[in-house]
Amino acid sequence: MIILIKKLLYKLTLISLCVFYSVTWLSAEEQKYLLDQKTHTVLSECHQYIEDGKNADAIKKLKQLLVSDKIKDYDAAVVYQTLGFAEYNIGNFTISADNFIKALSFKALPKDVTHQLNYSTSEILLQIDKPKEALQYLSKWFTDEATPNAEAHILAATINYKIKNYKEMVAHAEKALSLSDDPPLNWYELLLTGYYEAKSYKKAASLVEKIISKDPQKTNYWLHLAEIYQRMKQDKKALAIYELAYTKKILKPDDVLRLINNYLYLDMPYKAAVILEKEINNGDIQPDKKMLTLLADSWLLAHENERVKTVYKEILKKFNDDSTRLRLGQLYIQTKEWDKTIEVLDVKFNTDDNTFISKAKLLLGIAQFHAKELLKATQAFTHALSDQSTKEQANWWLNHIKNMPTDTQDS
Repeated sequence: MIILIKKLLYKLTLISLCVFYSVTWLSAEEQKYLLDQKTHTVLSECHQYIEDGKNADAIKKLKQLLVSDKIKDYDAAVVYQTLGFAEYNIGNFTISADNFIKALSFKALPKDVTHQLNYSTSEILLQIDKPKEALQYLSKWFTDEATPNAEAHILAATINYKIKNYKEMVAHAEKALSLSDDPPLNWYELLLTGYYEAKSYKKAASLVEKIISKDPQKTNYWLHLAEIYQRMKQDKKALAIYELAYTKKILKPDDVLRLINNYLYLDMPYKAAVILEKEINNGDIQPDKKMLTLLADSWLLAHENERVKTVYKEILKKFNDDSTRLRLGQLYIQTKEWDKTIEVLDVKFNTDDNTFISKAKLLLGIAQFHAKELLKATQAFTHALSDQSTKEQANWWLNHIKNMPTDTQDS
């Protein structure tokens, strides 16, 4: 944010030094801005030091001047201003700001010098993360500036962002853009941040569309626009942008997952499953348990049961997951594949949760009943009696077996 500050401060120092000359025809007002001979000599020497890069030497002499004799306010103000310049050159920004503030405190500098120094002080205070103080000096500058330029409005916008005054931030950023023929991208980004913070999503969408129209290759802004549409509850517009970005191959894995979740949210599970399966197969999304479960759920919502079974079996092979085993058993029950149900559920589970095991035993008993394994079914249903969630159904099946003709039961 410090823009050409060295040139600006160099100019201010020259102004202060030059007023030493031509005394006879100066008015009384103008003679207020004459330096004493000693001050002028030291400042001239220090100015040369600064030009030669000997800022430490300049700082030493200027400090000696301040403590050697009592000097008038104007001279002191110019000395502190020059000290601030030298300290800034060597990276002592906090000390630099302190010196500029001290120079301004004398209220002795010419009006135009004071005006520009207020601006520079504001810039440095922002640089050292003192936005509230920076705003004080920039406000003085705005008061005395007839035609603030775009850079000044951006400085004001940045300061107001730091203090979370988003209304003023947006107003200054909008003004800066309107004053610039070719504003840099970070100005748009600053205004976009302001719109976000102020929840002005319609304006944010319009701004991002403008950025995209200027440079369609800024692919990340397509995703910004999709996010804004989501915040505006315009989910179909957001989805359309994600789809376009996907076809352009500019989505990262996390963004692809957002597209998949958008499909699921908008009740398009088949599309979600197709893309997720494709991304897993090409290696862009890792086939961990979470992603494989999401794939299975998507196929399930799309009523693609055979594909669901395939994914469930892959999860079992890789992770031996109890929940997946139970879900696959439920799916086999629905499709009346009794032998496969028994194969999947007639195992020792990893969990000791009796509710979970009782649910599995109930399904196993149903499959065994239909496979004519009535003794094993009775054992499974008896276990299912031990949990309230399955007790009623287990009782029904046990009574059903009990009331069957004797010759149909296992020996």
